[in-house]
Amino acid sequence: MKGKLIILSTLILLAVLPLAGGLLKGLPEDFFSFPPLVEHSPVHAPFSPPVFSMFAALCVLTALFFLFPFYFGFARQTASPPSAGGRFPVWGRLGLALMLFSWICAWGQFDFLGRARLHTFFPLWVGFIFTMDGLVFRRTGRSLFSGRRAAFFTLFPVSAVSWWYFELLNRIVQNWWYPDRTDFGPAHYLIYSSLCFSTVMPAIFEIREWLMSFPPMRVRYARGPSIRLAPLPLALASAVLLALIPLFPDPLFFVVWIAPLGLLGSALALARVKSPFSAMTEGDWTVAVNLGLAALICGFFWELWNFYSTPCWEYSVPYVTRAHLFAMPVVGYAGYLPFGPVCACFWLAWTALLPGKIRIRRAGPPSLAPGAP
Repeated sequence: MKGKLIILSTLILLAVLPLAGGLLKGLPEDFFSFPPLVEHSPVHAPFSPPVFSMFAALCVLTALFFLFPFYFGFARQTASPPSAGGRFPVWGRLGLALMLFSWICAWGQFDFLGRARLHTFFPLWVGFIFTMDGLVFRRTGRSLFSGRRAAFFTLFPVSAVSWWYFELLNRIVQNWWYPDRTDFGPAHYLIYSSLCFSTVMPAIFEIREWLMSFPPMRVRYARGPSIRLAPLPLALASAVLLALIPLFPDPLFFVVWIAPLGLLGSALALARVKSPFSAMTEGDWTVAVNLGLAALICGFFWELWNFYSTPCWEYSVPYVTRAHLFAMPVVGYAGYLPFGPVCACFWLAWTALLPGKIRIRRAGPPSLAPGAP
């Protein structure tokens, strides 16, 4: 009960702290309007070569870490042989067909589709999720959909609720906006946006399962430096940063992805719930690294399919809006690395509040045992 209270209080604080900071400064105009869209290009601090260079250097260092972990204190290990796989399943084939069909509809200028062209995001990503699940099953003989179906379907509502939180933060920092807003009514927008948001976590976790199906990815980051973070100081620092985001939205634009992770990760540690960072105390970074890589891969496809789609989103990020890959500034892709672990933390936090008889959290993704496939 104490652990659930800690987690519930943290989830409430995640929303209250930025709102409290916003009330001190004054929330953006029409903040409480619905649909909650940023519809016009926001005005932010101009491009800053020093800030861009700093983030670019951080990206290069991170890439070197992923490519050459042994330079960062990780021991080389021999991977075990891959587990037995199976055929590409029927749901994977159907998912691939749905994905390709939706992609064509999203990018094609087909008049006969009418308003249906505005609703391609959800089927495109549902197709992607089942395609990736089929690829995992083909490699390992098991997958989230085939073996952990209750957890698989629970991911969708948990994902929708969690991404609405980042839409709330974006109403304050306004780092992305929607240039071609369609005239969806409030109910239409709420339902369809929730469906779209529901695909975020399943996509990331499916890619994570696919990465873990490759034996080297199960051992590459398994024996490295041990890290022990003090949960209370980290939680306090993260809470302060969340409250300060509305007061200094441009200098703290990157905190949108860092502070929720610090606060949620600390809460899980205090509640004695295993998190993506638990094994790092023993030098095993496997879970956290693969989640970050999964979100980065997923981010590439988000930005790719968004580029020629309608509706779409654009970015207006202070200091670093140069050298775009699709709509995203290239250094902005670094934000996907903490996004993977924060999605896992949201999953663990929300499902930890479920009644004890429901075993979704224990059986479901992501698998948090050190080196688990």
